Amino acid sequence: MSTETTAVNLRSMIGMPARSFVLHREPMLFVDRLVDIDEESATCEWCIGDDFQMLHPGAGVPSYAGVEYMAQCVAVHAGARARAQGLAPPQGYLLGTRHYECSVAWFEPGVTYQSSCQELVRDSQGMGSFACCILLNGASIAQANLAVLEIPQEKKLDE
Repeated sequence: MSTETTAVNLRSMIGMPARSFVLHREPMLFVDRLVDIDEESATCEWCIGDDFQMLHPGAGVPSYAGVEYMAQCVAVHAGARARAQGLAPPQGYLLGTRHYECSVAWFEPGVTYQSSCQELVRDSQGMGSFACCILLNGASIAQANLAVLEIPQEKKLDE
């Protein structure tokens, strides 16, 4: 498949639910939908509902959960890239996090956030590194580099 065809396929997925691209399901699916994507980056959107399992009433979701929001954005990126080639979402593993910094103590319910990932490197064995951030009203409130491992599922979507 050409790079141009892949780019068109990826762009057509904007607005789709995150569950279309990942193996995660509620209650462990944290991100809601894909809002931007290309071959090397993705942005997902999410809003914390009153029934979210990590919500602390009166406070929100602890800032350490930001690493998972970032990791799920990476997973959506990998799943969308696989889908563009007609493949099922790959299995993915978060191997490590470097330099996680967050300027808020809690992610507040009812607020829309975006998590974004930018691929830094990916090798032929599935190892990769991503620069990630969480945005609130277009401003970065958290950032980290994530090391991941992607294991492709060799089956087609229609199998």
